[in-house]
Amino acid sequence: MTTVTTTDSTRAATFPATVTRLAELYGDREAVVAPEGRVTFAELARRCDEIAGAFAAAGLRHGERVGILLPNGLRWLVAVLGAQRAGLVAVPINTWYRSSEMAHLIGTAELRMIVTDEHVFGKDILAELSAAGHGKIFDPGRSDDGYRGALFWPAAQPFPPTAVRGPVPAPNVVSAEDVAMILFTSGSTALPKPVPLEHGKLLRNGRAMGECMDLRPGDRLWLAMPLFFGYGACNAVPVALTHGVTLCLQEKVEGDAALEFIERERCTVFYGLATAVRALLAAPSFGRRDISSLRTGPVGFNAEDKRLAIDGLGISEACSAYGLTESYGFVTMTDAHDPLDIKLHTQGTVLPTQQIRIIDNTGVECPPDVTGEIEIRGCVIDGYLGSEEVNAGTHSEDGWFRTGDLGAIDTDGRLIFGGRWKEMLKIKGINVAPLEIEGIVSGHTDINQAYVIGLTTTEGDQEMACVVVPENGSVPDEDGFIQGLTEYIRGRAASYKVPARFVVMDSGSVPQTDTGKVSKLKLREMLEAAR
Repeated sequence: MTTVTTTDSTRAATFPATVTRLAELYGDREAVVAPEGRVTFAELARRCDEIAGAFAAAGLRHGERVGILLPNGLRWLVAVLGAQRAGLVAVPINTWYRSSEMAHLIGTAELRMIVTDEHVFGKDILAELSAAGHGKIFDPGRSDDGYRGALFWPAAQPFPPTAVRGPVPAPNVVSAEDVAMILFTSGSTALPKPVPLEHGKLLRNGRAMGECMDLRPGDRLWLAMPLFFGYGACNAVPVALTHGVTLCLQEKVEGDAALEFIERERCTVFYGLATAVRALLAAPSFGRRDISSLRTGPVGFNAEDKRLAIDGLGISEACSAYGLTESYGFVTMTDAHDPLDIKLHTQGTVLPTQQIRIIDNTGVECPPDVTGEIEIRGCVIDGYLGSEEVNAGTHSEDGWFRTGDLGAIDTDGRLIFGGRWKEMLKIKGINVAPLEIEGIVSGHTDINQAYVIGLTTTEGDQEMACVVVPENGSVPDEDGFIQGLTEYIRGRAASYKVPARFVVMDSGSVPQTDTGKVSKLKLREMLEAAR
């Protein structure tokens, strides 16, 4: 694995200590480029101290929780790091949440305050909070041991207008074992689960991830995916801070705007999911913008998504990876300088901060190249925030976290990801992994995207359906196209792995989650409704 030149900042065990050390080492260097402006590392540290003093002046105490409901940007970053500087726990809030979802999060996390704006992406935040039963606005003149209310922070203001400036809390108010933030999982099949993440583990894993990507001070990391989810908050942010990297933030992924931004800022690190890659490649200005500065960054799960990022966007040192929010980011990664074939067809080797094993349905560890459930430990949560019921079945008897994902470890120690266990299909009594079929279909020269899902049948079995997006957006003869695709799959897989149904869609019609991932749940609902 590549060794990189690290700095003393990478040894800090907490976020406040890391920010302070970065200000000492690189005070005049640019730390953040965001919609609200640019700041150096020294200015970032000063602003974090300032908002930390305001939290303390508001009566918030060590370990209490502050919600952050803001778009990607400088305010989001300063609010999160400032809360941690004050010894508080930051709780990023999904900007797409409506009142019922906000009520669940506020109650579960027991928030004392929410830092937000009056309108976020056009949504009336006070109206949503009021409907959630938390419509109080922060009043510095009122003392309250409970919920202090919403602290509004307009984008044009460097400091929340109604906040009171106070003394900066003493340094070293937090330890590596303290919870730095609580992230809520996406909750596609159930209520979102709260994931408590510690300072030390976030930074240790962030350091390990950045070393695989061969990062160094002076790199510039582009991110337009939501900061409130794991890919941003417990992946990109700690990676950037442990390597002195400039965070170049946009509020959302918009192809032409992103290309112009990456070109102007000379971004070197690409943090975008497969949907972001496709958005850039499909943008009218692609090919006219110089994005040759892009060098590295994490890329998608399947070979086609990885190839699009590496070949399409020119990210030659991209890294394939596997991880989840509960594992503080990635568990396995390829190295930036690994051969292309390894990047395309594996998720790399386990990070030094993590452990991984593959278990069969009897609880026995699988030999190399045999698929089973992925279990992990190391920089991994001990449990979700909440009751025993929430944590039931999440850990093995000997303490390993059960991911619910399928995979195999090859003879070289590299992970081959096999998809989600709960997404496995039962076709004619045989288990079929959608990821395998998607990989085959995506290899067809006329296919841009492929998504395999299972539809229920009256016999209690499943019918395999495959949604495809043609390379050119449409096909003149859909029946002939599907027939040719069927024959293509038959030549590469057993007959029971051939989808019984194909649906041709254009890229814009494929539903997405709030994080920019394709929503198979919505796809299934669409196909079920159309039967």
